[in-house]
Amino acid sequence: MSLKKITLKYSSFLDKIKTQLNPMKKLSCLAALILTLSGYCQKSDRQILMTTIDELNKIETVHYQTKNESIESGVTFQEFDASVFFDFRNTTTTPRYYLEQDEMELIFDGQRHIMSLSDEKIIVTNNKPNVNNPLLLSLYSIKVLLPQMLQNKNVTISRKKDTLINNSKNYVFELSFKNGYLDFNKLTLTYFPEANFQSNYLLMVDKLSYLPTKMIMPNGDTGSISSTYDNLDFNYVVDGDIWSGNQFSSDYEKITFEEYYNRMQAKMTSNLKGNKNEIGKRKITDWKIPNLKTDELIDFSTFEGKVVLLEFWFKFCGPCVKAIPQLNSMNEKYKNEDFLMYGVEFHENDPRKNLLEYISKIGINYSTLYKGKEIAANFSIGSAPTFMILDKKGNIVFLESGFDQSKIEKILKDYL
Repeated sequence: MSLKKITLKYSSFLDKIKTQLNPMKKLSCLAALILTLSGYCQKSDRQILMTTIDELNKIETVHYQTKNESIESGVTFQEFDASVFFDFRNTTTTPRYYLEQDEMELIFDGQRHIMSLSDEKIIVTNNKPNVNNPLLLSLYSIKVLLPQMLQNKNVTISRKKDTLINNSKNYVFELSFKNGYLDFNKLTLTYFPEANFQSNYLLMVDKLSYLPTKMIMPNGDTGSISSTYDNLDFNYVVDGDIWSGNQFSSDYEKITFEEYYNRMQAKMTSNLKGNKNEIGKRKITDWKIPNLKTDELIDFSTFEGKVVLLEFWFKFCGPCVKAIPQLNSMNEKYKNEDFLMYGVEFHENDPRKNLLEYISKIGINYSTLYKGKEIAANFSIGSAPTFMILDKKGNIVFLESGFDQSKIEKILKDYL
């Protein structure tokens, strides 16, 4: 209904309030009228999100803080904070941006990436980067993808209960994409007409500014990734020289992304293969590696007379985290039998202290060993989780990637 029609409809009602009713009834009637009119003026879900798009399109530059969380089966297994700056001016393609996170800084100057890794003391550059790759759940990705979602007939919008974020009231919208998902690399919607699944995304929008405050996306069947958008500053000024990367240490080694990628691949291959003279040469019972909690060496030759389940894992492995509740239950189930169970961390990228904090956070209740890189390489274990079962004589009777609880339990029962 138009404002003109509303005014005509209620003009006689207002006259009646003024001339015929006592003061108390006047107040009651005016309150009722205000509530009625607010219903006419309330924006629809689509109008609210269109306003969000308008507000995002007004932004020329913005600096904000973001908190990113990865959750699997209710357990937060990865989280980090970062600061982000976008310059949307004078561009029809990916804007210039600057990200700073822990020991990493990343610049995109409109044509190339420059990344500084202070822990490795290197600067990595690339003239042909995938410019959108670091922009997962950024304000820019929402700016590009939200209009596409509102225009797509396979995306439905539903309003959820409002929530408070940093003491500010927020709308909460669920955007459900039937048979499709958001491609954050290409910043497009990918649709599979013959498929039968649904991707659900949650978007929180501040009720005053209409700008996004948080977005949550699915990550597998039972996982999610989220980002927040805090302390937005539209007047933030960066040094113009920042886009050259000259602020990075001149002592750092300078390599291309291709060289860095090849270096990481070589390192991974080394992790998998280890010393070629040792591959497959050493029996499982020849090994000794430390217990993560006590740092005491665990001698595998002492396993004789026990059926042993080894789970090879590494930090931030989502499927590993997903399997933890079942593995905890299995450890409890067979604890009174001739059974031992150990997790084996095999990437060795983190200090012992960090690994201890991590296993506490993700809720591992069974014993965990670390410094397992060489043993994993000896048996060509590269993916996680990978499970190995030893019989009571120390022979390997099962070695397989992926967690199949029924298969593993059947083998355990056969050898116990």
